[in-house]
Amino acid sequence: MKKETSQDGHKTSRISTRISTVIQINYHTTDSFFTDFADNISNGGMFIATTKPLKPGTRLSLEFLLPECDYPIHVKAKVAWSRSVPSENQKQGIGVQFDNLSLSAKDKINTIVKRLRSVP
Repeated sequence: MKKETSQDGHKTSRISTRISTVIQINYHTTDSFFTDFADNISNGGMFIATTKPLKPGTRLSLEFLLPECDYPIHVKAKVAWSRSVPSENQKQGIGVQFDNLSLSAKDKINTIVKRLRSVP
């Protein structure tokens, strides 16, 4: 497990490094719907830039379309951390951790993350 400093300055244990990309994300809690953009993705989660950050521990349902994928990916996730005030080099938003990925979602995310890592 890799120890890193998260975008909000907190120490985190992240299994895989996040890869920069921009992906439109539709997500919802039990009572609210949102559409924002992810700035990065890894095998285990992503950062969603949003002006309405949710509290850590909030459960989400996400839907997004990955490059070269003909169908949307549907995953459950939880907010791992939240940044409500942007800083000079860091956007306002939430870091989310995927929960119980289906085999097909996991395979597709892993394939895209690998491909994005190999792009110079």
